[in-house]
Amino acid sequence: MSGETDVEIYASLTDLDFEFNALRYISLTELAEDLGKSPLSYLRKVIKNRKDVFVRLRGNGAIIEGKKLEDYHKISLQVQLWRLPRKEIIKMMFEKPPWVITSIFPPDIVIGNPKLRFTVNNVESVDENDLFLVRPPTDESVNQTTDETEHQAIKKIGKRSNKELHRIFWRAFTSLRDEHGFEPKSKEVWEIIHDELKAEDQLREKKEFPPIRTYDPHDHIEIINSVHDPKPKLQWLITGSDTGISRRISEQGTFSFSTLSSLLTRLKKNPPKV
Repeated sequence: MSGETDVEIYASLTDLDFEFNALRYISLTELAEDLGKSPLSYLRKVIKNRKDVFVRLRGNGAIIEGKKLEDYHKISLQVQLWRLPRKEIIKMMFEKPPWVITSIFPPDIVIGNPKLRFTVNNVESVDENDLFLVRPPTDESVNQTTDETEHQAIKKIGKRSNKELHRIFWRAFTSLRDEHGFEPKSKEVWEIIHDELKAEDQLREKKEFPPIRTYDPHDHIEIINSVHDPKPKLQWLITGSDTGISRRISEQGTFSFSTLSSLLTRLKKNPPKV
C-alpha cells in the first residue's frame, strides 16, 4: 500500500499527454463536417438542443483539501475533457471564438465530497476545435434520432414535407403579394425566407439576440441554401417534447427549391391556415 489518497493519485497525473476516449467522445468539428455543416452553425444547434459540451483545456487547476500548503494539489487540465456549465455554453452562442473559459465542472473525485474544493487558473482561450460531444450511439435498436445518424436520416426521408413548412411558404408568399400587389415568383418566396435566416446569423455574430422569425416562427428550418446555389434546398426539423436534458428530434427532412412552384400552385387552390 502506498498510503496515497485518491486526491494525491489523481494529482500525480499532471504529466500525462492529452488523451480522450474516442469511443465515447467525438470532436465537434469532425461531426459537423460529417453532417455537411460548419462547426459554429452546428454548435448553435447543440446549444439549442441543450446537449452537453466538453472542452479540451490547457492550463492548471487545483484540488484543495484544507488550509495547509500540503492540502493544495496542483493538477494539469490536460488530463481529461471537461464538461462545461450551461452559462459557458450559452456564451458561445453570442460570442465569437476564441472563448475564455472561466468555469468547468470539477473532476469526479471532487463531486459529492464537501471537504474538497476545485479551482482553475491560467486557462488558455479555446475555439471550436477544442470542443467535443458525446458520440451518438450507433446501435440501431436505440429508439431516438442521433447526431451521427442525422444526415443518413435526412437522406432516407428525402422529399418528405410537413404542414408547417407549407405555412412558412404561404406566409412569405402572401406577405410579398400584399406588399407588391401581385403574386411573387417562387424564387422570390424562397429568397425572402433565406434572407431572414441569413440576417439572423449576422445578428448572432454581433452578439445580438435575433427576433422571432416572421415566416418561420417555430424555427423549423435549420439550413436553407441561396436560390443562386446550383441545387438549392432546405433542411427542416421538428423537435419533440423537452426531456429536461435535451429536446429530441421527432421528425426531419429536406425540401428542394425545384418543387416549390408546384407546392405554391396547390396552396393557392387550398390556402393553409396560418
